[in-house]
Amino acid sequence: MKRRDLLKTSAALAILAAVPTLARGAETTGAPSLDADVSAGNLPAAADRVGEEPLVLEPVESVGQYGGTIRDISNEDLGMERMVQAVEPFAKFNRDANGFRPNVLRAWDWNDAYTEVTMHFRKGMKWSDGQPFGPDDFMFFWNDMVLDQDVGLSFPSGTVVNNKPMTVEKLDDLSIKLTFDGPNPLFIDFASRGHYQSAQWLVPAHYMKQFHPKYSDAADTQDLMARYNTASRTQQLDMPTLNAWLATSYTAGQRLVTKRNPYYWKVDTKGQQLPYVDGFDTTLATADSFKQAVLLNAVAGKIDFQARDFNLGDISLLLQSQEKGEYTVKMWQRGDYAWPWIILMYDFNDEGIVDLFYKQEFRKALSFAMDRNKYNQIGAYGLAKPRQFALSPESPEFQSPEGQAFYEKWSTSYIDHDAEGAKKLLDAIGVVDKDGDGFRERPDGTRLQLIIDMPTDDPETNSIMDLMKEDWDGIGIETILNPIAGSEMTVRAQNREMMIRSWPSASGWGLLSAATVWAPIEGVEWCVGGINLGRYYQSGGTEGTAPRAGSMLEKLQKAYGDAVAIVDPAERDKALLAAYQIHLDEGPVSLGTIGEHPSPVVVSNRLHNVQDTGLLGGWDLGYPGTADPEQFYFRLLIVDLNTLEARANYRASRPSPPR
Repeated sequence: MKRRDLLKTSAALAILAAVPTLARGAETTGAPSLDADVSAGNLPAAADRVGEEPLVLEPVESVGQYGGTIRDISNEDLGMERMVQAVEPFAKFNRDANGFRPNVLRAWDWNDAYTEVTMHFRKGMKWSDGQPFGPDDFMFFWNDMVLDQDVGLSFPSGTVVNNKPMTVEKLDDLSIKLTFDGPNPLFIDFASRGHYQSAQWLVPAHYMKQFHPKYSDAADTQDLMARYNTASRTQQLDMPTLNAWLATSYTAGQRLVTKRNPYYWKVDTKGQQLPYVDGFDTTLATADSFKQAVLLNAVAGKIDFQARDFNLGDISLLLQSQEKGEYTVKMWQRGDYAWPWIILMYDFNDEGIVDLFYKQEFRKALSFAMDRNKYNQIGAYGLAKPRQFALSPESPEFQSPEGQAFYEKWSTSYIDHDAEGAKKLLDAIGVVDKDGDGFRERPDGTRLQLIIDMPTDDPETNSIMDLMKEDWDGIGIETILNPIAGSEMTVRAQNREMMIRSWPSASGWGLLSAATVWAPIEGVEWCVGGINLGRYYQSGGTEGTAPRAGSMLEKLQKAYGDAVAIVDPAERDKALLAAYQIHLDEGPVSLGTIGEHPSPVVVSNRLHNVQDTGLLGGWDLGYPGTADPEQFYFRLLIVDLNTLEARANYRASRPSPPR
């Protein structure tokens, strides 16, 4: 088979052609702060550290300067910080989120049937401790963590086709081959989302083996998983990483400090090893004080870069304080289809409620009762757009004229505010007020209450939920808002105790970013219809809760399975639009409110190479990590001491002016 460095489409070949290359005659150099260690023999020269095949990264504005520390704030679970410093998957979204580019993998190529993919690693690439990185690390993960039943890892998304796990074969020291039971053309794309897909699979085998019972008699799987867990990786100061920065100190709930990875495997177009910035100094804040701390420190000029973490109500103050705080506000888009998104849980443990959820008339009544224009004006200061759940408008499948026309229909479906029409729909299915207390009962006469679990720390969501409760109460449906912590929500969702969930700022599209929000195909919390429906599909029916036979949810699962196996991108987009038609014909399956919000990003005036646009809503997209923080740099004032001395001597030699 002829080798191809990327997918066999003209678009993919264009991406390959656009990969930056080193300037002619460029030599690999490193940060001056590492020179002393090189001279002392503690570190190899920069060329040996980056390997023979480093990734060449083209800066947003210009080649940068070394030095400086970025100050930011993260929540206690370090979720936001991982999105900034730890987005290093197989392939990475382009900075505009339109397609992928090589990242950890130098290249990959498929067979004609798209059932086999050969992944090519970078020659000479190393972990942050200088140990080699490559296929052996992946083989350890697959054979000793996924296939080892004592470890207990589930099969990662995209690795099971036709209910059969992929097979993995090491071809040589730089290549492995994955074989699937059927076409799986989006495996690399799907496995490269955010900081938690293939980046989570890439573990340092030489380090992890000491915690694996197979390799160490003193080890147990609890220690192994403690280091594998995404959140704890940054907390393990001795754990090697592929990230641009590595942790040097961590104090829970207080502070995280990172410094440059001396073996980072990317360079700029002049051959200078990245990152430019020395490291991050991150203040950790509790959930109840996090957003307040972000805002106060931003306007005071104590933050160099902060994204995702501002409320809409903060925009005015942020803009007013730019000059004093010496920062710039860049208005990125969230790419969100709802803030909040209302997820009906079809796996709830009360069949009477689930019966109502499966009735289209009931769902339409809930949607028609909602006054989305009011939500926008009061909850979002008129900055958002009233809309139905319909994925992100930036989704690739909606960019054609046909796709745009379809998207307009879907995003505006069932959103007209019609309280009287909603009441008639409820009357028609027997959801009426039988006891005269002003609230409707279920068709069997028992009390009807809709309980909505919602976050405790998101003012945009909660202000809109108060308004939505008024609307649902107004058509006679007793609505109870249940603000609880995220960890408790997780337990309730897994145990089928959650009836409805209000999800802040949701974003996703097609088959690449959060496909599970439109089809229940993954056992995750953001699964449309409930985590247990997704678990049923992902496990091949051995776990979870099955959608009802013939229902729109079962149809969506089948439509997803058909679309994901289609090789031709144009045909795949057609299949996606046909799948989305189910949401139009039998929807709304879940409920949108308002969306397409702007999102302020605060950038110090000294910090450069930060792009002007981005899509912050979807964690799958990996922003702001997709914006390549490793090429951010501070424009530092370089002072020539000899020149300063000469100027001082000149001034001293001049005669004093007459008084």
